[in-house]
Amino acid sequence: MHRQSATADRAPVEPQLGDFVHAARAANSATGALQIALDTLCEKLEAHSAVVYQRENGSFSAVATYPPNHPAPGLPENGFLASRFRFYSAALPISAEDLDSWQRWAADQKPEHLAELGNLKQLDVRFAAPLRGTNEIIGLLLLGPSTATSLHNWPHMLALMLENTRLTARVLEQEKINRDLALAAEVQKRLLPEGYPESSAADLAAFTLPARSVGGDYYDFLRVGPDSLGIALADVAGKGIPAALIMSVVQASLRILATESHMPLPELVAKLNRFLHRSTGVSSYATFFYAQLNETTRELRYVNAGHNPPVLVRLRAHENNLEELATGGMIIGMFSQAQYQEAQLVLEPGDVLVAFTDGVTEALNDAEEEFGEERLKALLCRLAHLPVHEMARHISAELKQWIGTAPQHDDLTFLILKVR
Repeated sequence: MHRQSATADRAPVEPQLGDFVHAARAANSATGALQIALDTLCEKLEAHSAVVYQRENGSFSAVATYPPNHPAPGLPENGFLASRFRFYSAALPISAEDLDSWQRWAADQKPEHLAELGNLKQLDVRFAAPLRGTNEIIGLLLLGPSTATSLHNWPHMLALMLENTRLTARVLEQEKINRDLALAAEVQKRLLPEGYPESSAADLAAFTLPARSVGGDYYDFLRVGPDSLGIALADVAGKGIPAALIMSVVQASLRILATESHMPLPELVAKLNRFLHRSTGVSSYATFFYAQLNETTRELRYVNAGHNPPVLVRLRAHENNLEELATGGMIIGMFSQAQYQEAQLVLEPGDVLVAFTDGVTEALNDAEEEFGEERLKALLCRLAHLPVHEMARHISAELKQWIGTAPQHDDLTFLILKVR
């Protein structure tokens, strides 16, 4: 910055609202409007230099300078100037003698301030003022030699513009996040099956409702042979984008492994566990249920890797018999090596298999009561005689009614297989 002697008898130039309206209209961005406003200030005060700093990430960074693009070093958030302005709200006149005196004091008592004071001297600052937001200092204004004897309302007006710049940046960032979430939701939607495979032995249905735009629940129906149907359900730990990314790893890995139709199910799940462990962090894991139905013999083979046991409703003449499918092993993804067990059972016409994530049974109502497994089982017994799509419609409606206006804390997914 260049030194220019101040003219003490010049009246302070008050900012006019029109100056800032002009700045806003002439600029193509909030930052551009701030630059035009600073240019206007320097022209009216005949200042040779100025800097507007914004507080962010633990320091003050220059967001507008005069002349434009003039280099301006950053200032510490808890430095000399910032500390002064916690107790001194007005603009601070600064002379060359002040800077020399402060540097001597810092060298003797506060050497941590020497770098900042050296920068102020290099900038040849003659006025410093805090730019205050609602509850805190959001920026600083430094003015070099000028005709000004006071900054009057300029800091207040610049603070309003700086706050607008910050809000605009937040809005733009939120819009970007919303666009990214919408794209992620669309990608995730395409990872889930678009429809249900034709089966000679069973009818299929599913329902999923993420707690956020994207979620960590995954279900799938796979044709794994000419007379074999695979069904899968996974619940990834966590929510949102991180869970959705892990869910995509599970989906891609399973689709690859399931093509090896003769692979034993325990081996398939063990390989899936290793894939997930290699592809994610140590704290990433998922519960997982996978089954294959032989459509000729109606034999169901399954492995349950730490998932809520699916419920098998067997229709009988006078009562319904409920079984839980719990055989398997530990969750997938947490450890590199794990062993799993397989179970087999033969299904009969009318049998209904319902697999679900814990978002179903742990769904809370306004009184913070869980939907619970017993309520779900009772509901399944009442609905088991219906076609699968009617069952899915009734279960989802019952869950939505239960949740009501309460916030949804977890992804909610279930799938239904009914034997013909």
